[in-house]
Amino acid sequence: SDARVLRNSKEVMIPGEEVVPGDIVILGLGDKIPCDLRLLKVQNLASGEAALTGESVPIDKITDKIDPPEGLTPAQVPLGDRKNMCYSATLVAQGAGTGVAIATGDYTEIGTINALVSKVEKKKTAVLQQIDNVSKILAVFIIITSIATFCAAFFQAGQPAIDSVQIGLVCAVAMIPEGLEAIVTVVYAWAVSNMAKQNAIIRALPAVETLGSVTVICSDKTGTLTQNVMSLTAWVTSDSRYK
Repeated sequence: SDARVLRNSKEVMIPGEEVVPGDIVILGLGDKIPCDLRLLKVQNLASGEAALTGESVPIDKITDKIDPPEGLTPAQVPLGDRKNMCYSATLVAQGAGTGVAIATGDYTEIGTINALVSKVEKKKTAVLQQIDNVSKILAVFIIITSIATFCAAFFQAGQPAIDSVQIGLVCAVAMIPEGLEAIVTVVYAWAVSNMAKQNAIIRALPAVETLGSVTVICSDKTGTLTQNVMSLTAWVTSDSRYK
């Protein structure tokens, strides 16, 4: 997306990725904020910061200095309380304003979150780990058995070398449990079906095991898992009530 900035005392439109720290960025209704900004001027400005804070209601912005609570540094102040700042990848919900760019790219708050997410270690569930262990044991067993079969055919039975190799390979292929993956998938599908009857829809089959081991679910301060979606559930007119 493009950004409107002041360059040489003139308003110009440039690609958002070309904004650098120190640029004066001008914001208007509906604009996507290209970087982290310290606001210099606001006119009834509010931005939607659900991607950062989970708050579905736009945050009204100010230009006044915000003193951090006792015992906290400015960097430790929650994002939702930094009302004199606007953040990259959020949208202007109302009003207009002007701010100075203080961070761009991976150095923005959303960039920091993306970096942390990309560093999350992917762990396999207990069942997948057990399947990997069984597969390794089977692989070692199959290799040893195939070598033993080749030796028996070549040295003891006196078969030609090519025939002995073929016998060993046939033995190895025959011992591969081709139905193991299908069996695991069927078991997972059965578990997903049971959870669907309890109104729990699972997209990834291995997630069934993990979800079944959950004992505590942490949610935000509103007591719900935020979806950034507001919907009308009931309304009242002068003579009736609808749901």
